[in-house]
Amino acid sequence: MHEAALVGILEAADEGFVIFDRAGTCVLVGRRLGELFGVERSAIIGGPEIDVLKLLASSSEEPEAFLAGARPGAQGGSVLELELNRPRLRMVVWHAHAFEHDGAGAGWIGVVRDVTRERSAERRSHQLAQRLEAITSTDALTQLPNRRRFLEELDREHGRAARAWDSYAILRIDVDGLGAINAEIGHPRGDEILEGVAQRLRDGRREYDVLARLENDEFIVLLPGADAHAAEVVANRMRDAVAANPFEVGESVRVSVSVGAAVWVPPSGEVGVDVVKRSGDALAASKRLGPGSIHVDAGTAPKGA
Repeated sequence: MHEAALVGILEAADEGFVIFDRAGTCVLVGRRLGELFGVERSAIIGGPEIDVLKLLASSSEEPEAFLAGARPGAQGGSVLELELNRPRLRMVVWHAHAFEHDGAGAGWIGVVRDVTRERSAERRSHQLAQRLEAITSTDALTQLPNRRRFLEELDREHGRAARAWDSYAILRIDVDGLGAINAEIGHPRGDEILEGVAQRLRDGRREYDVLARLENDEFIVLLPGADAHAAEVVANRMRDAVAANPFEVGESVRVSVSVGAAVWVPPSGEVGVDVVKRSGDALAASKRLGPGSIHVDAGTAPKGA
């Protein structure tokens, strides 16, 4: 009676089951297991454990991994996540558990559950999260990192520099006279120029520098490990990259940028946002010198340090 009830449960369950007795012989197989692995139950029932597992493994993308982990482990259980490639592609989770039967010795049961829909939903959720992260950390016009992403990178670099007793620099870059350009040729053309400036700034930076759009016509660059000399070299290169050729936006427009640089030098009580403020002050000093100028605040360490 008990066995008949168990068989009824196996037939109705959404999970697939296979049961082996203490001798390693397959004694019961659920309907769902045959469907998931694409095998006939008649080919499993009464078969020795190794032959049954090999037959099931043939449906897996990684048969050797299945064979190595399908049986219960030393603690009496094991769990595997498998990709089955027949009768159709599925993701399943396999559980194996040992059991005692009336003191007659241990057998074990394998239980398999189809998690294809769950994993698909997880992947979709992960992809959505990635898209949302990209949207919230990327400037829509230039596709550069935005202020939020820049400040995250700055926090990491400030911590690294403090631990390593190293310097770093920040450049603030302003497109000279963009307001007048917008008034003369229109905001859509002005946006094209901003996109072009962003690309030329990319070309002028070092490979590991972090270039971001701060706001409106202003960009900001993090220069890891840079001292005042390196900051000035990169600032000159980026300025020259923008000024090298006119922008063709229905008409030929020459554009220049002004650059302010601030260097963080240990030891210092400043945090990253303090260096950002100094770079803004340096940019203001640069703009007072005229379009295309560069001003560097070297951030000299305090006396006695």
